[in-house]
Amino acid sequence: MLARATLATRATRATTTTTTTRRARRGARAESTAATRATTRTRAKVEGRDADDDGRAMVRTRGTTRGTTRARGTRGTATRAVLGSGDADEDDAAATRATNQGRLLLVLVAMAYGSLSVSLKLVFESAGAPTAGVLGGVRGLMTILCFAPMLMAKDSKGGEGFETGAGFWRSAAELAFWNLGNQGLCNVALLFTDATRVSFFTQASIAFTPFIASLGGDKVKSMTWLGCALAFCGVAVLGMDGGAAAELGGNFNLGDLLSLAGAASYSMYVYRIGQFAKQGFSGQGLQVWKCVFLAAMYGGWMLYDVFAFTSGVPGAAVPWAGWQNLKIWVLLAFTAIVPGCLADLGQAKGQETVSASESSVLLAGEPLFAAVFGAVTLGEFLGPMGYVGGALIVFGGLVAGDVFASKKSLTK
Repeated sequence: MLARATLATRATRATTTTTTTRRARRGARAESTAATRATTRTRAKVEGRDADDDGRAMVRTRGTTRGTTRARGTRGTATRAVLGSGDADEDDAAATRATNQGRLLLVLVAMAYGSLSVSLKLVFESAGAPTAGVLGGVRGLMTILCFAPMLMAKDSKGGEGFETGAGFWRSAAELAFWNLGNQGLCNVALLFTDATRVSFFTQASIAFTPFIASLGGDKVKSMTWLGCALAFCGVAVLGMDGGAAAELGGNFNLGDLLSLAGAASYSMYVYRIGQFAKQGFSGQGLQVWKCVFLAAMYGGWMLYDVFAFTSGVPGAAVPWAGWQNLKIWVLLAFTAIVPGCLADLGQAKGQETVSASESSVLLAGEPLFAAVFGAVTLGEFLGPMGYVGGALIVFGGLVAGDVFASKKSLTK
């Protein structure tokens, strides 16, 4: 029994030990599992924090990048704006320089035109001066030489886009005829009156042009008629100032009347230029070839003077007794080159950058320059009435040219 009890006790102890061992193992496993879970949770938290930090860092990086990009874009835009502003300023400065150069050029053109009548008067006052026909013929040949490069050009009549048929030659010949009436009559007028008066009376052509335009069917504005009235008043006042000898009546002399006739012919010349432009002819081409026809017409006048003298026509003068006078040749060359060629080209160039109204103001200084040159070289001085009349003629021309019109009326 004791042996059985002992065996039973040992069995119980063994069972207890086994159970305890199993429980210990289970506890160890549970602890191990709990530790593993805790470790996993810790790692997850750490990884989550790291992920959050990385995400925040990426967001901050992206934000910084976007901000930098925006900043760069803003700087680029500002840079482009600055560069664009610089280009605009350069363009404005270049346009201003071109306009100022055009103004200066037109002032020089007015000065050149103002020297024409004075220079021709000096020719007629020289010893052995040529007749008006011979003077015109020699000047015409010199002018052709000045325009020779343009005459020999392939597109001398204007080139493509312009009418170049038989009508071109008729138009050039007609312009030469009206130019002959203008300059030829003024050349003769210089034999009877002062160069300053001739220049002022020629400026009155502005008053004749609206009458011719209205007869041609053009509509003339009221301001233009007002300018014409002022110019005619100026002509009357200038005539009251007196002048050279050979007076026909009142204080007007033959030279004054010839000057007014020349002004009327020049008005017709200006009007026909506009009509030919509407017909599709090149203005520059007509001007160049007009000089050829004009030289031919002056040549015919010169031949008549020579024929009249050699045939013993009563009153016929020696065509050119002082042809060896160097002073006359220099003066004729000057009138052909400066007021005859360079002034025409300079006016066309200057009006490319200067408005028509402002051009009229600058070119209206022609008789004023003539008065200055006449006083210095010829000792010619107008009386008070003469200068008042001349001022009225110039002012009337400016009014007729819409110089004082408002911008609104010009845009209508």
